[in-house]
Amino acid sequence: MKTEIPLSKPIRQFIRVTETLLDTEISLLRNPEADPNGTLVDVYTYNIDKNVILFPVHYMGLLKDFIIARHCIRLLIKGAAVKKSRYLVCSYTKNSMYKGIHQIYIDALKDEAKKERKLPVIKLIRMLNILYTSFNDDINELPWNPITNARIYHRMPSIRKTQLYYLMKESKKDMDEMKEYEDIIPRRYFVLNKSMFYARDQYLAKTLPADELMPVINIPQMKKFNHLEVKEMLTTRWTHTSWYQSKIFGDAMLEIMEKYLQKIDWNAEDTIDYFYDIYQSGVLMTNHFISYMSMKDWFVWESPQHLQEVQLKKAEYEHEALKKIFGDLIGESPGDFTSES
Repeated sequence: MKTEIPLSKPIRQFIRVTETLLDTEISLLRNPEADPNGTLVDVYTYNIDKNVILFPVHYMGLLKDFIIARHCIRLLIKGAAVKKSRYLVCSYTKNSMYKGIHQIYIDALKDEAKKERKLPVIKLIRMLNILYTSFNDDINELPWNPITNARIYHRMPSIRKTQLYYLMKESKKDMDEMKEYEDIIPRRYFVLNKSMFYARDQYLAKTLPADELMPVINIPQMKKFNHLEVKEMLTTRWTHTSWYQSKIFGDAMLEIMEKYLQKIDWNAEDTIDYFYDIYQSGVLMTNHFISYMSMKDWFVWESPQHLQEVQLKKAEYEHEALKKIFGDLIGESPGDFTSES
């Protein structure tokens, strides 16, 4: 480990365990432009010779330790997958992106038919690309969030208060995402977005345990559903709201999450076999989520390098998909309608 940053004894020991199990090196760097969640730049994803964990310069004490611990666990999961088999992520191809964007377009048309004020075509087209990319990002991150947080909570009790404070902020931020676009994007995708985070938070509330994380308590739009009987829910206007639907879908996704994570012993010793089992559980859970959301043809399991390569071609892929859907309305080269414009 290379760092001049002061670290607590538990996190220093955990970094050493991570380096020993993976036979690798970890560097810790403060960065003024680092993502609030921190960033892991690892040897299994990028063509580099050591692993780097970046975090904001103002993160101190236990908050810093928590961010480092989360990324160490992700590193262990990735490394175990590489050592035992292959580490794969949800990537996409030209064809799978077209299928995803086309399905979003069909669902958007159904929603638009019910509206008095129609969405301008330019905004509609841009929304297709943005939604597809958003779900690709979320499906690559969502399964690992409850896994890393459950592991930290049980193995590092000194971090718990800081962890719960951080997760509360993360929950509210994720639930607020897309809220201003609720009347613009197809309801199905707004609901699925909220359902994923609802399921994650409900699982963590049960596993940590911490009632403060439950969406029906800390999310204003969902408070009305707390302590309501099913009959009462079904006989009110709430059944027509996207937030109620998010709860229904979220409860189903929570069952999926529990199915694949219930056998994990969060207090088990750190071993390559243990983290490889976790990786396999995360992959199975992801596949079930994708199937449940009817996105089976949207993504493909490929190497991280494959995802990096196609991301460089994203504008080209988006343009070709839109050209197949809208024909001459789209120009001959990527331009105003891609998500990068």
